[in-house]
Amino acid sequence: MKNAITFHSETHSHLFYTARKKKNHYEFVSVLTGAALIRLGKWEYLVLPGEGFWLPFDALSSITIVPNSSISTVKFSVRTRELLQSHGGYVEMSPLLLAGLQKLQSSNLTELAEQRLLQVMQDELLTASLHTELSVESKSINSYLSSLTDAKETVDCQVSPDMMMALKVREADKMRKSGAKDEMIAKRYFSGNVQLLQQVFSLLK
Repeated sequence: MKNAITFHSETHSHLFYTARKKKNHYEFVSVLTGAALIRLGKWEYLVLPGEGFWLPFDALSSITIVPNSSISTVKFSVRTRELLQSHGGYVEMSPLLLAGLQKLQSSNLTELAEQRLLQVMQDELLTASLHTELSVESKSINSYLSSLTDAKETVDCQVSPDMMMALKVREADKMRKSGAKDEMIAKRYFSGNVQLLQQVFSLLK
C-alpha cells in the first residue's frame, strides 16, 4: 500500500468472490448498491446498501459480491500508528461515516484532500460500535448454504431467487475448481442439467 490508508470503489457486473484468507491489513467495507456477503468465523453476514463491515488485521475472511453491486473499501495498513479495532463486525454507521463515503465517491478530490478525509474516517472508526448479530436475512442465507452443503432439500426458504442462484453458482464454481466434472456438479446443484450449469457460469466474472 502506497499510503497508510487507501480508498477504492468498484461496480461488479458479474458475481465475484474470494477464497478465505487472512487479512494483512484492516478493512472497512461498505455497500453502495446491491449486496455483499462477508464470511467471518463460521457465518456469512449479508451487507446491504448503507451498511458497513469492519475486518481486522489477520482476520480469516472472504467476500462474495452479487452481480450489479457497487462496493467501496477503505484499507488501513498495519503501519498506521492508531490502535484500530481488533474484532470484526457490522459498523454502526454514523452520519460522519456516511457523509465521508459519499464525499469519497467524488472524482474531483485531490489526493491530499482524500487522505485528510480518510484520516477523519479513521478517527470515527476507532470508537465506532461493532456487532456480529445475524440479521433474519443472514440467518436464512446461512441456513440455505447449510442445505446446499449437505445436499438437502430447502423448505420454506426465505432467500431471494437471485441470491439463491448466486450462491449455487459460487458453490458450483468451487466444486469445478476442485476438479469435479460438470455432470457431477450439475447433478449436485442443478438437477443434472449440464446445459443450465454452463449457462449460469456466465454470471461469474
